[in-house]
Amino acid sequence: MSVSNADQYLIPVSPNLSLHVETTGPATDNTPIVFIHGLGGSSTNYGPIIDASGVSANRQVITFDLEGHGLSPGGGETSIEGYAQSVKLVMDSQKVEKAVIVGHSMGGIIATTFAAQYPPKVEKLVLIGPVKAFAEAGVKALTARGETVLKGGISAIADTVATAGVSQKTLTSRPLSKHAVRASLLATSVVGYASACFALTRAKDPDYAKITAPTLIIAGTEDKTCPEATVKFLESKIAGARVVTLSDVGHWHLLEDVDAVGEILAAVA
Repeated sequence: MSVSNADQYLIPVSPNLSLHVETTGPATDNTPIVFIHGLGGSSTNYGPIIDASGVSANRQVITFDLEGHGLSPGGGETSIEGYAQSVKLVMDSQKVEKAVIVGHSMGGIIATTFAAQYPPKVEKLVLIGPVKAFAEAGVKALTARGETVLKGGISAIADTVATAGVSQKTLTSRPLSKHAVRASLLATSVVGYASACFALTRAKDPDYAKITAPTLIIAGTEDKTCPEATVKFLESKIAGARVVTLSDVGHWHLLEDVDAVGEILAAVA
């Protein structure tokens, strides 16, 4: 029996980079939405809130896997700026000039970096548990995590990261959400995950004053990765930014409270 390993959604977005890109929904006058996942995530993380929000019924929705994540190959040395360029390449490949940009976690700082670099390309910005440049303690923790993964594989950190990343309610009464986070982590390549950790250690805050798009920050009451201090920092730096905080939610908002995030997304889009 012959089995093909070909991925019909793996497309060359530049001469040196191919990414897994999926586009759903009709081409209409409504602005497309581009979703950027986080560290240890993939484009599939957004499936539940895309369905819950119904946004793909009346516009194009673009999801993709960053280098070394999901079904995208690669994952060598990179940077947050490099990931932001990947967003532009994906948009160019789909002939999208302007989009609503949604970013979760690491995808949040990729989204703000992209929005600061290319203001005309961003109609609205939705940041779900976004991160900013890390302080020394965070840099040390991410460095250690990346090194642990290179030595022991993703399974060496998956349980700890998944447990710490969700709320107490998710741990006790949302088993599907809890295990979806763990599965997402385990599906990430070792090199891709470690490279993303190291990219985050070198991350610089973009020039937030250059972000002109209306911005919504979705926070969680138990989000340790994007705590209240980070939310307030971003709210103060991005002109006109609004904040919605979800109760009993940790860092994986889009998997922990699908209905709430879907409702917010539908209202914003």
